[in-house]
Amino acid sequence: MKPIRKMSWMPLIIMVAIFVFVIIAGRNSTSGRIDDSEELASRLDMILTDSNFRGVALVVRDGEVILRTAYGMACDVQGTPNTVYSPFHIASVTKNFTGAAILLLEIDGKLDTSDTLDNFFTGIDGLENVTVAHLLTMQGGFSDYTNRLLMTDVWAEETFVASVKEIEAYIIENWSGTPQNQPLYCNSDYWLLGRIIEQASGMSYEEFVASRLFEPAGMANSGFSGIDASVMPHESPAIYVDGQNLMNPNNCPFFFTYSTGGLISTIDDLNLWLDSYFGGELFPMYLLDNIRTGNYNYGWNFADASIWHHWGDALGFSSHIIYDTDDSTRIILLSNDRGVTPNLVREVSNSTIGVAVGGLEILRSGR
Repeated sequence: MKPIRKMSWMPLIIMVAIFVFVIIAGRNSTSGRIDDSEELASRLDMILTDSNFRGVALVVRDGEVILRTAYGMACDVQGTPNTVYSPFHIASVTKNFTGAAILLLEIDGKLDTSDTLDNFFTGIDGLENVTVAHLLTMQGGFSDYTNRLLMTDVWAEETFVASVKEIEAYIIENWSGTPQNQPLYCNSDYWLLGRIIEQASGMSYEEFVASRLFEPAGMANSGFSGIDASVMPHESPAIYVDGQNLMNPNNCPFFFTYSTGGLISTIDDLNLWLDSYFGGELFPMYLLDNIRTGNYNYGWNFADASIWHHWGDALGFSSHIIYDTDDSTRIILLSNDRGVTPNLVREVSNSTIGVAVGGLEILRSGR
């Protein structure tokens, strides 16, 4: 009887490894990062077209503009198409600017993130336990004012009577009584930051953002909803059509969306914003390491070590801005029919940077 030879597993292991590699490579060729610029541009255009996207898109990778395109109509009734120059209500992407304004005031020595809210607001006990840092990281413990003061009311002037003081009082009076141990997405936190910016700077929020953020970045085509009748004289703002209701971003009173979601901008201006923010023009670049802590800080959500992003959805408009600090890749999507959905953003980001960005990294407040 012949001796039994020991079986070598190496050939089998190699075969399995090759099989797994082929499967992964095949999957990545259709859903992962696409390296070829022309192929990527074609893929992104197909994703946006197939989703009936209505808005504008800008994708820049390695300094090369991959896509800069407008889709659909600004207003069906008026027969106005979207263009790459159209200004859009950017909703909560505004929080980028509010966070940056706080950082500049820190640098100016006019406030510190350890400052407590009793220095800025009165009328309720316990605010000495909440700091500016709590607001920046969405840990203030406040009720989201947009859950009660419904955004749809801003289109009905006869029913929308809130003022700055009324909104501030509502937020303060509905405080939970203690800051949170973990971030919980809440618009009230960033609305209050706007009021703090005004007190610390001695300027209105609009004046501070325009002079300290817009102007240094060269953002000549950006403005504030309800204040700038037209931030671009040659171009009508994108209008969301909901049945017969024409929802123009300039119709919303600025004090409602304010520092949590009240800015209007274009894809080119937001591109300049990213250059200014991450290029060391606004503040020393080493401060980026201080900002990049936790899941949310200074108006940014963090998908991983290198990817900074923020979404926006309000008043019929939606937006998403993504920046990859590894190679300066940026993705900017603005829509006037809430077309910037998490699934769309995941497809676009996965094809561009190989990471499916699109969801909330922190829970949204239900209070």
